[in-house]
Amino acid sequence: MNKTFVGRIGFRYTQEIRRPEPKWAKKLLDYSTCNISDGMDKLYTMDCGIRQMFPSSRFAGPAVTVKVRSGDNFMLHKAISMVQPGDVLVVETQGCNAYAVCGDLMVSCMAKLEVAGLVVDGTVRDIETLREIGMPVFARGTVCGAGDKDGPGEVNFPIACGGVVVNPGDLVMGDDNGVVVVPQDDVEAVIAGADKKLAIEAKRRKEIAAGQYVKGGLDEIMRAKGIIQ
Repeated sequence: MNKTFVGRIGFRYTQEIRRPEPKWAKKLLDYSTCNISDGMDKLYTMDCGIRQMFPSSRFAGPAVTVKVRSGDNFMLHKAISMVQPGDVLVVETQGCNAYAVCGDLMVSCMAKLEVAGLVVDGTVRDIETLREIGMPVFARGTVCGAGDKDGPGEVNFPIACGGVVVNPGDLVMGDDNGVVVVPQDDVEAVIAGADKKLAIEAKRRKEIAAGQYVKGGLDEIMRAKGIIQ
């Protein structure tokens, strides 16, 4: 990757990320994550293990990506020093569910810095206080134990979260249904795809209201597959 960074592979960070225009994150909030997933042909959708830790508002914003060592959160602290209002912190923990990557102290700092949301492929803790803070938090669950603060790790390099590759600056969106990742150069096409699917769904709702409860065209599909004559 052509970027200037501090450190070395495995223990490095960069502040040189390209964020999309703020209007695109705002535009995504007009849709659900289901709509946006449809606009990407169901790809770029995090698996169901990445779930909302408590009821919270829909969010969307550019990703600040964090890769931490299993059981450590040192580089998440560094990432907090680099966020801008509206960013979404997305954290890869190397599959660690035994130690929380953060709790109420770190999340309170994120909220004060106007981070739009936190997505962790791992666990968090202090859930009672996180609810009070109210900033959207998605993770695989909660655990009592805290991690170390030694490193290594990386900030603003590609990571994997919920089965999806997340690049710094990609638009990350979450709501009651889950989390989707929109590659920032594709956001207009994704929104157009979502609108197209919504139009199809609106037509189907009218059919249901008119009493057509079985989706049309099923036999035609089966004939095309050679199942029936």
